[in-house]
Amino acid sequence: MAISPSAHQKRPLPFESSPPSLGGEETSRPTKFAKTKKKKVSFNHAEPSRVHLFDPDNGHGVSYASRIEDNCIVIDDDDESDSDDDNHPRHQVPLTEELTVLSTIHGRQRRELRDITKLDLKTVMKYGTKSKGNFVNGDQRWKFEFGNTVYITDNTCRKEITCYKKAIDIQPAQITEEMWSNHRKALRILKNDPQLCTTHSVIIIDQSGSMKKCDVNGFRSRSDAAFGTLALDYIAEQLYQQGDEFFVDAVTIIEMNCRGSLFVHKEPMDWILFNEVLNRQKTAKPSSHGDYVASIEYAENIINNDLNSFTNIELDDIPAYMLVLLSDGAPSDKRPEHQRRRRDAICRLSEKLKSKLTVYGMGIGATGSDFEQLKYLVDAATQHGAEGQFNHAGLSPAELSTTFHTMATTMTTTRTGLLSNKTKRPKTEKRYTMRKNYNDVDLVPLRRETKNVSRWRYDNRTRPPWRKVDFLNKDARGFEVAEDPFGKGAERLAYMFYEIKKKQTGSGYEKVGKSMVAKNSIYTEDERSKEKFHTDFCRSQQKAWELALQFNRAVMKAPLLKPAKDEVSLPPPIQFLQCNVYEYEDYVGATCGLLVEKFLHGKFTKFSSNNGYVRKDDGSATIALEVGEVKLTDFLQAFSHWVYVSSSNNLLVCDLQGILNSEGIRPTFCLTDPAICSKERRYGKTDIGLSGIRNW
Repeated sequence: MAISPSAHQKRPLPFESSPPSLGGEETSRPTKFAKTKKKKVSFNHAEPSRVHLFDPDNGHGVSYASRIEDNCIVIDDDDESDSDDDNHPRHQVPLTEELTVLSTIHGRQRRELRDITKLDLKTVMKYGTKSKGNFVNGDQRWKFEFGNTVYITDNTCRKEITCYKKAIDIQPAQITEEMWSNHRKALRILKNDPQLCTTHSVIIIDQSGSMKKCDVNGFRSRSDAAFGTLALDYIAEQLYQQGDEFFVDAVTIIEMNCRGSLFVHKEPMDWILFNEVLNRQKTAKPSSHGDYVASIEYAENIINNDLNSFTNIELDDIPAYMLVLLSDGAPSDKRPEHQRRRRDAICRLSEKLKSKLTVYGMGIGATGSDFEQLKYLVDAATQHGAEGQFNHAGLSPAELSTTFHTMATTMTTTRTGLLSNKTKRPKTEKRYTMRKNYNDVDLVPLRRETKNVSRWRYDNRTRPPWRKVDFLNKDARGFEVAEDPFGKGAERLAYMFYEIKKKQTGSGYEKVGKSMVAKNSIYTEDERSKEKFHTDFCRSQQKAWELALQFNRAVMKAPLLKPAKDEVSLPPPIQFLQCNVYEYEDYVGATCGLLVEKFLHGKFTKFSSNNGYVRKDDGSATIALEVGEVKLTDFLQAFSHWVYVSSSNNLLVCDLQGILNSEGIRPTFCLTDPAICSKERRYGKTDIGLSGIRNW
């Protein structure tokens, strides 16, 4: 159709009418344009192109899009020549009714693929900006832009060449040397100590041909949207939530089309992975069919290989797993046997992992898409003990973002739970009144025990492990213990204690020997299992004592830990106190016991704990060794690490507390009440298993 000059004169100018939103819907009222340097463009369903910069140092995405005022996009422009004056419209664009869009076969395919209707193209040409495009075979091409839709025509502006929607430009993270160092460290842990991994996300992303469609606003294709929101709202979100804390989580990504292919296998959750997934937006090539079976069975094999590497580990201590199935429709493998195999694989994993597995089904596609199989698989998971959830994100990037954000929050909560040392059942603390210090013996109410008192020592090298030994003082006939504690730990209360003997003249008893410390559980429930409480404590402390002796010998043999020239200082040995149990008969004739050890004089310090705490002691004394200047307290953390390595990653001695005895030529660490974390949880209530090892 030819363009009629007279018709052009009779029609209103573009800015005098209301532009319809993309997709053909009319706006309810006209949009007014201000005649200033700031041009307002109507803000309908089309979103402006945005550039999101991710800075791992502060965790904030920065948008360089134009600001929004009164439901309009405000574009700052200092160019006087571009004012939208009534007499000087920016572009003389032919009107919609006078446009003849000569669609080529290629153009129609592009529109179908990218969900851009002819009316959208007319809207872009009528209300959008026009600029020169590239020269192709000597012909000038023109570019029309409106919102996030771009339309390319030939030099006559009447023949369609192509069209597309501009995508969100997500910038990669800037990788520092520290990030690379943590990445390599996490890879070593995943390879050598897989039990220290807290979560493993296995994500299946549909890469069949239909994922090429460009109908998710802000993204080039459905595939682009899947990888983009996965990077932004799942990986980056968890990294932001964890902050600077180092953690080891694994991510596996399987791409699903006519077969299941591995894109990422057990990569650490970090900024290197973020960039890798982000780059996949550009390199992914969706094609062929979407067969569920191969990818789901592939995921099952990967998880089973993980489980086979965990030996002698309880279900509570293994990593948490998330299986994500993201697809834009029904599976291509539709035969009954395929449905059975899919379901069986999900059921087998659910029965093995129970609540340790969460299955997410995520549908991406227009309303009416067939997601019955995704829902069916999620239901199968929940019926067999796993957690499950299905969400239809539609074609909304906001819904995709929200779904991945929800999954990220779930994994962060799970990770926190795995790293915590909270007991499963709340316990009741005893009633007590704390004393300010250990002194003032005459002012403290005491309890005296003299009936059938005996002293016992634990030795796991003998059978039975408990053997009767003499009192520390040969004249002792009993003991006195304070009614109120002077110290409190996470599990125990500390009381003043000493042995007593009969007075040489007159009746009664008197203190004999040095003061000691009696320890008792802080919880009333432990009174019913006093023997186990004492056994666990003494077994842990004796094991730590044995390991400390071996560590001290290893330190003395290490060439780099020899004193430097002109230095006589030696590395400080580490010692743990020997503990005993004083058995007695109470006033009703019941046999009772009290845990007792030497009293440590000096500044009592907690150097580490079983929940990941390590004391930062910048003012610690140092010694000069062949390796260089070394802090004395560094030997304590070296001891914990040495135990872990020398036990083939089965034990960790932590919760180190006590004093640094600096009397004499050689300082010595005198420690008590350690925690030993083991895979089998063999060392009492403070043995929180892999949770403690992961935290450390």
